[in-house]
Amino acid sequence: MRERNYTIEFFRIMFAINFLAVHVWMVYTMATTREMSHIWALDVILPFMIFAGYFLMHSFKKQQKSSIELGISPGRQAWTYLKSRFMSLLPVFLVAQLGGFIVNYIFVMDLPYFLMPVVLLNHICELVGLQITGIGLGNGFIGVWGTPGINIKLMNAPLWFISGLFVAGYLVYYLLAKCENKFLSFIGPLFGLVFYGSQYLMDSNPFWFDMRHIGDFVFVEGFPHMFIGLTIGCLLWKAVDKLKDKEFSRGMRAFMTVAASIIGLIIIWHTWVPITIPIWGVLLYVNWGSVHVLSVFFTFFVLLNVDGFSRLFNRKIFATPGRLAFYIYMFHYPIIVVVGNLMNVGNEPDKLWILFGVSTVVTIVVGYLFMLLNNKVIQPWFKKKPWYSKKQRELELTGELTGDSSGSISPS
Repeated sequence: MRERNYTIEFFRIMFAINFLAVHVWMVYTMATTREMSHIWALDVILPFMIFAGYFLMHSFKKQQKSSIELGISPGRQAWTYLKSRFMSLLPVFLVAQLGGFIVNYIFVMDLPYFLMPVVLLNHICELVGLQITGIGLGNGFIGVWGTPGINIKLMNAPLWFISGLFVAGYLVYYLLAKCENKFLSFIGPLFGLVFYGSQYLMDSNPFWFDMRHIGDFVFVEGFPHMFIGLTIGCLLWKAVDKLKDKEFSRGMRAFMTVAASIIGLIIIWHTWVPITIPIWGVLLYVNWGSVHVLSVFFTFFVLLNVDGFSRLFNRKIFATPGRLAFYIYMFHYPIIVVVGNLMNVGNEPDKLWILFGVSTVVTIVVGYLFMLLNNKVIQPWFKKKPWYSKKQRELELTGELTGDSSGSISPS
């Protein structure tokens, strides 16, 4: 059995903490003072997408044979995947969204409290995870694409990524089930090259909330960006699966170690160092298109995990932090807003460092406690399907075990 890759967990927690830092110095300060203290390039998001696509492909391959044998349609396979993904993320997703709404309403929005229920109703599209499509990015009470920043318009702005897992993840899964070879060999790569090529020619890093206009047709750049990121993850799964049992020569391992070290250090530097810092910020200032290409190679080395640099982080100690990264990502922004307002941070550089440190500790504690609650209480309760009667639960269980269409879902 192939050993577990803890290097992935290390970079998951690293990226999660970095997102927290970026949102302290950029998003929180913009929400409170309309100015950013430091600016990051915001182009090192692709590895996070690729990791998600890699595990989506892993999930698909685990059930592909049984789905074919049972004659389960591609559409039903994709809906089953979406249902499973949605139910597993639903508790933390709802808590994070509602927590973000309450925090923003109290500390950021300048609205009377008696309007809170109606304002929440105007956020329903976010609660069902549609904001990656553009549906739900505006709110009539604070102006539809008016002067307020995106962090004010949305309940918990960083959760656009989770919306992408729902919407783009469903589409990718369907295409895998419908025409895996055509999708991975032609459709996905062509779409990715055309979209990224268009963005590159405009010198426009595809920010998730930016809009593209093609005549009267408008779409949010994060939608195709997420779709392509997940697709690249599927492609890298194929590459890693082909190479994982190969024995490389000493010279090849040395070459991969040098290449992974150089690329990995560039990605880590670019992730953490703001471009607004004198000298250090421009020391490794790399165009976003080049960062995307480097990110693909970087993620490939991490996933293959045979070079010396990647294996340096392959330590079991990162197992729990890696799992915790998801909860940090979900809860960090509302916690930043609460802590920042209680401390009256504003845009003062020294206080922002304190805000970063306190928010990190609080988010880790809250995330860990909710992770325990979710794993030990909520998810076991969900598996019992308490929303059904006892008789219906027995039918559902029978369907899951036999693949009978009278049950709820196909075998996982």
